[in-house]
Amino acid sequence: MCGQRATTSVEMPGGYVEMSAKKVRIGILGGGGILGAHNRGYSVLTDLCTVVAVAEPNQDRHEQIRQYFGAEVRIERDYHDVLAASDIDGVDILLPHHLHMPATIAAAEAGKPVLIEKVMARNTWECDRMIEACEKAGVSLTVCHDRRYHGEWMAIKEVVDSGVLGDIFFWKLDHNQNVTPPEGHWIRTQEGVGGGAIMSCLTHQIDALRWYGGEVDSVTCMSKTIPARMEGEFLGVIIAQMKSGALAELSLNWWTKSNAGDNRLWYEMVQVCGTKGEAYRMDGRGTFVRIHDASHPAAERYGPAALDGFVPVPTGDWLGHAKCIEEWVRSLRGEPARIVTSGRDCRGTVEVAEAAYISRDTGQLVRLPIEPTPWKSLGEAGSAPTYAGNPGPQTGS
Repeated sequence: MCGQRATTSVEMPGGYVEMSAKKVRIGILGGGGILGAHNRGYSVLTDLCTVVAVAEPNQDRHEQIRQYFGAEVRIERDYHDVLAASDIDGVDILLPHHLHMPATIAAAEAGKPVLIEKVMARNTWECDRMIEACEKAGVSLTVCHDRRYHGEWMAIKEVVDSGVLGDIFFWKLDHNQNVTPPEGHWIRTQEGVGGGAIMSCLTHQIDALRWYGGEVDSVTCMSKTIPARMEGEFLGVIIAQMKSGALAELSLNWWTKSNAGDNRLWYEMVQVCGTKGEAYRMDGRGTFVRIHDASHPAAERYGPAALDGFVPVPTGDWLGHAKCIEEWVRSLRGEPARIVTSGRDCRGTVEVAEAAYISRDTGQLVRLPIEPTPWKSLGEAGSAPTYAGNPGPQTGS
């Protein structure tokens, strides 16, 4: 769905692949803080794509947008004007969560492939509408769950998939940062964000858990809310049992500075324990593995030192947003691309977060799947807050 583009045939394993001989033209919907992370991807792909238009109603952000993409980039106040443009081959949606569904549906109806920043939507019902619209229109729907594309997070996946850890019985994933949304910001509202910090950000950890360990069977959840800080929770803990039988602990704290400064703890951490070994990834430190049983053939790759302590695992040095955007751009060009976050792949992440809210509100264990139900209002047609862009200080959104 990239319009009439000149193509060239390139020989690849298995035959010839038609690839675009011109740069694909990208439209971006939203110019808030997360645009910087996406720009790091586009800035190194100038031979493959060009950002031709950005929708951003806040004029205070326009100068930064031009610094990213050049003085010639078009800046529109209404994202529908970007979708209507004939020179757009794909759209990258960075809007507040309550606009994810209506913007994706509108993009699909305009024939534009979609890349959408996580979280995919506010609940599974909205995810389903997005999937239906894109499949009906014959356009792709990719979610920028960037951890699946980050070199260090990918290294944990490779260790787990090798089988060297044996039967996995425990997962621990957590997230720490100090997020203070200003008055009037959409992230302060349950309506805008889809609940609170669990849906907004612990979905990083939920998505990684599903990617690493398979699907979740049941969840329990507790959270903490202080309305003066934000309507939804700033603190949340989920205990999950995986369909494999493993247990998982996921936690998020949006009121801590333990992730920054001298003698800090960590921003994010992943730990996995199995019957034959264990591994972890911690930001600022890297990815490590320790082997308890050297009988597995994959144990040799980590050397004898792994039997006595944790040893570093070789990792790629790329960041998740940049790698995800590279793969998406290559897919638009018709090139081989490693897309591991389709809408259908990531719907389950939203479902786990939604099930956690049900558990919290009812005080009961909740088993998946859950029954999708509409949000109390529907995107632009409802009472959602006015779009003012993403918050600048939120790290690694």
